[in-house]
Amino acid sequence: MSEFVTAKLEIEETAATIGAEREHIDAAVTAIKAARREIERQVRRDRFFLTTLEPYSPEPDSGSVVRRMCDAARAAGVGPMAAVAGVIAQEALEAMVSLGCTHGWVDNGGDVAILVGRPVTIEVFHMPDSGSAFALELEKTGRTLGICSSSGTLGHSISFGNADVVVAIAEDAATADALATAVGNRVSGPASLEDCFGPFEGLPGFIGGIAIAGGKVAMHGRIPRLVEAEHNPERVTSHSMMPASKFASSSKNVGEVRS
Repeated sequence: MSEFVTAKLEIEETAATIGAEREHIDAAVTAIKAARREIERQVRRDRFFLTTLEPYSPEPDSGSVVRRMCDAARAAGVGPMAAVAGVIAQEALEAMVSLGCTHGWVDNGGDVAILVGRPVTIEVFHMPDSGSAFALELEKTGRTLGICSSSGTLGHSISFGNADVVVAIAEDAATADALATAVGNRVSGPASLEDCFGPFEGLPGFIGGIAIAGGKVAMHGRIPRLVEAEHNPERVTSHSMMPASKFASSSKNVGEVRS
């Protein structure tokens, strides 16, 4: 078994941390670049793909990454760019898995595609100026998962709601990313938590979620055990080339994966 490493990659809007055995890192980097190229081609082809906040129907000859974004967004009732970070992470993880990776993750700015071969802890939220956070303890699963977040009060997420954080867990990161946005759009305050997950019950691929607003918490479906963890801002994936106020929010900490 080769050395397990973490590598950081920044390309324009993409800020990713890749965790895997060393020989799998290059495959993830190549997949991230390829996914970005396809998305950029689609934006050049139709600027509406970039700006719409509603489901989008791709052309029949659109690439697989674009179609995957559109499928996830349509299921959640949001625009395709709501799935962009998740789909890039998912493509990169799958590239590593195709080469034999059995334990690894790609954290694209807080939207994570992960395959758990041994237990890990993922920090998902901490209040500003707090030294602790709550986290998810993941056991070995043998399958890929998407764990993605959105916030209406902190960070760079586009949201019509005011949730402190929404975390969505799904069978893939594109679906989780779109669902985190969709659920977050429904959170207008603590009272709205009661039914924020309602429209998405039974959605294929949706495993579970957490929503927090005004100190209240809602949980849905199957979620890993919640634990308190020490917050370590140095391990949170943020974009060093962009203003901290836009990219380095304390609410987007899903990317802190600790083996």
